[in-house]
Amino acid sequence: MSQMPENLEPQQPDVNSNQQADSSITNNEVKGNQNRVIQGNNNQSVTGGNNTVNQGNNNTQNINIITNNYYLEKVVNASVKSVEETKNTLQNKGCDFNAEPEKEVRARPKLKPSHRKYRFEYAEVVKPSGLFGFGRKPIINSHRKEAKYFIEDLGGGVELEMIAIPEGNFFMGSLEEKNATSSEFPRHLVSVNSFFIGKYPITQKQWKAVAYLPQINRPLVVDCSKFKGDSYPVEQICWDNAVEFCDRLSQKTNRDYRLPSEAEWEYACRAGTTTPFHFGDIITPELANYNYYEDTKSSREFFHNQTTPVDNFKFPNLLGLYDMHGLVWEWCMDHWHDSYKKAPNDGKAWVNNRDNQLRVIRGGSWADIPVNCRSASRKKARIDEQGNYLGFRVVCC
Repeated sequence: MSQMPENLEPQQPDVNSNQQADSSITNNEVKGNQNRVIQGNNNQSVTGGNNTVNQGNNNTQNINIITNNYYLEKVVNASVKSVEETKNTLQNKGCDFNAEPEKEVRARPKLKPSHRKYRFEYAEVVKPSGLFGFGRKPIINSHRKEAKYFIEDLGGGVELEMIAIPEGNFFMGSLEEKNATSSEFPRHLVSVNSFFIGKYPITQKQWKAVAYLPQINRPLVVDCSKFKGDSYPVEQICWDNAVEFCDRLSQKTNRDYRLPSEAEWEYACRAGTTTPFHFGDIITPELANYNYYEDTKSSREFFHNQTTPVDNFKFPNLLGLYDMHGLVWEWCMDHWHDSYKKAPNDGKAWVNNRDNQLRVIRGGSWADIPVNCRSASRKKARIDEQGNYLGFRVVCC
């Protein structure tokens, strides 16, 4: 029912007009002009002009309707049910009044990184051959290339550079390399989807920035490395702590960060090469941080016997990745298997249904000889193992 406008005085019915009302008015519908008085029974529909007054009986209760330039079309009787009756009806339809209200879950959309380009020089090592090459230093040839990447802001001025790795196929494992282990066979073809991987192993500065973020599953020690330095790789990291780092980073950035699969790691390390190292058949102390116990005393000065900053060496591989040979062993997602027999060929992590306490580590370290730093070299480590030779880098898809 329309409400009366404010400051509108209800007018008294005009008796003279009432006496002149048309006798043809019915009990069902009454139309009148201004200032008419209509008397009728219940269920009457009244339409009037300005200041129409309707008086009638409705369940022994008088109803006065006063309108000003409003038209009342119909008066509808509504049947009002009791609360108890309504509740019984809903219960019969299967409504559970004790159920908790559903909470609307809105997943944040995954953010797509903004790609950049950077130019770099990669190195190719050529070992001197022939009689006159004996005792000579290897030749290092450099070539220019370009890669795509994006920068992840970890807060406080700390950044994480992620290099784009294109999809492709490669042969994973050893090709009858010298000192290759049985775990590197059989060599098999693997298809890998595109992904992003860290330009460097995770540094101590990056570790600290993420370690201060809210805990997901387990606490992290902020300062855990033996060899200190913001740009040094974080080490003494067990597998579970590396996973926790990825979980916290994912929550902060709204991107899916994780450890690389073993296939992704080797694919990124090789960067299209089939030689023992992405540099070629050999590596030199000018290109990587490793230890060569068989070297002469005169050349031992080149070896650091500890970690070095991640930007210590000039040349990355053909994809723009640094320290894939030596520096620190890097954790992978995969459970350890003694060989590649029945290994997946889709590039995903090879994980058993049963619990496995052993994981794959890749790349060698500052304490390893060159054979352990090859692209195909792989070792196992317990998930709780920690050492100043153990670090990791992250992947984002």
